[in-house]
Amino acid sequence: MIRIGEFDGYKSFTIEKGEISLTVTEYGATATSLKFRGREMILGFDSIEGYEKSTAFIGAIVGRFANRIGGAAFTLNGERFALCANEGSNTLHGGDAGGSWHRRRWTGEAEGEDRVAFTLYSPDGDNGFPGALTATAEYRVTDCGVRIDFSGVSDRDTYYAPTSHIYFSLGEENILGAEMQINAPGHLEVDGGLIPTGRVLPVEGEFDFTAPRRIGRDYDDCFVLGGEKACTARAGDVKLTLYTDFPALQFYTGTWLDGGWARNAGFAIEPEFYPDTPNKPEFPDALLRAGTLFSKYLEFVFE
Repeated sequence: MIRIGEFDGYKSFTIEKGEISLTVTEYGATATSLKFRGREMILGFDSIEGYEKSTAFIGAIVGRFANRIGGAAFTLNGERFALCANEGSNTLHGGDAGGSWHRRRWTGEAEGEDRVAFTLYSPDGDNGFPGALTATAEYRVTDCGVRIDFSGVSDRDTYYAPTSHIYFSLGEENILGAEMQINAPGHLEVDGGLIPTGRVLPVEGEFDFTAPRRIGRDYDDCFVLGGEKACTARAGDVKLTLYTDFPALQFYTGTWLDGGWARNAGFAIEPEFYPDTPNKPEFPDALLRAGTLFSKYLEFVFE
């Protein structure tokens, strides 16, 4: 069942099915609430003002390119493209000149009884990226989870790598005590600006989540996935499993949460292409050719 409402001037949709209730809004295609068996599982604000003031991308769809691009530039087909530098000299989550994707109005349409598709038109040159791109993020609620399907088509070759930036609390006040397991044989070495050096390191010590263990400390790190069952988290009597066909996962423990949220109030598990892929030919390719359909998914399943 889908109920359509209004959220401070933006259309909102509440989808209820089985043990799940999800609310999403046209502001940033943002998930504002996700309840499992009646308990809130994610961080969200009660008004648009909270999202407008926050710098933490809470609950939103981010793009064009999730995570960081070093030097806020890349070369494609022999042409150099200067991007919006919004984190020092680097680009984070696509840049924010004229408004990041998480602050824009997406057009939402209910589809059947269990899904909503959000569409955003991103013009050629948007934050420096080439190509006029039409992006879609479709939320579908299952009996025990939420699936997001990403698609997009550009009229020029471009780099495209969106993701969801939901923060999960799993009903806890602090997520460092939660248990995490990540299906990752390696993680990316980064420099002081969190830009990958190009080296993939084996997971060892505090980076080894191949067996379930307590999170314990802050992370903002990219893990190289070993399969579509990406990670599993447990807190109290709640288990969350993430499935995806993206090649990597950024695990962020909310070190710099704002808007009244305490540090480590939630973690983000962001399926993505490797950061700085446009400048790292050794990484899996994130190039979207003109006229070719982009298609990736993620799915959160609760038990």
